[in-house]
Amino acid sequence: MTLIKVLMIAGLAGVAFSPSALAQKAAPHETPCAERAHVAEKLRETFGERMVGSGLTDSGVLFELYVGPASTWTLLATTPAGVSCLVGAGEAWEPLPSPDIFVAR
Repeated sequence: MTLIKVLMIAGLAGVAFSPSALAQKAAPHETPCAERAHVAEKLRETFGERMVGSGLTDSGVLFELYVGPASTWTLLATTPAGVSCLVGAGEAWEPLPSPDIFVAR
């Protein structure tokens, strides 16, 4: 996960950072979360990322994958209450040339 995305999403949630707080917030058990609409808007504005896929779990959590033109990507998990949490983020996203996984062989 890129540091800038941790800062961006945590900033949406109103989290203040000191060096020690940043280390704690970047830890896997301290996932930054904020309202879904704000997170999606910031991903668009800051990284040009758009949602390219999503999936719903049995418990109602929505996973969404956002990808940007500079090959950045972000994976969010959104609760039924509309709170999105950062699951992962990175660079060098490479889509499949043609998603033929559903073609019968």
